[in-house]
Amino acid sequence: MTTYRAYRLDSRRHIVNGQWLEAADDEAAVDQAEELCEEGVPTIELWQATRLVDQIDCEDDGGCDCADD
Repeated sequence: MTTYRAYRLDSRRHIVNGQWLEAADDEAAVDQAEELCEEGVPTIELWQATRLVDQIDCEDDGGCDCADD
């Protein structure tokens, strides 16, 4: 397993908070990070040490399995 860090960023791209993730590979880590999307958090950056793995656009509704309330 590889350790990743997912950072929730606000609309000004400031860090709101971060969360450690453990995943077998980058694809699995991205899947976990996508689950961290929530209202008020437009972007999540996923890092593995000093390597930026992905920037996830949480406001992109494509592929969201979210239930409408």
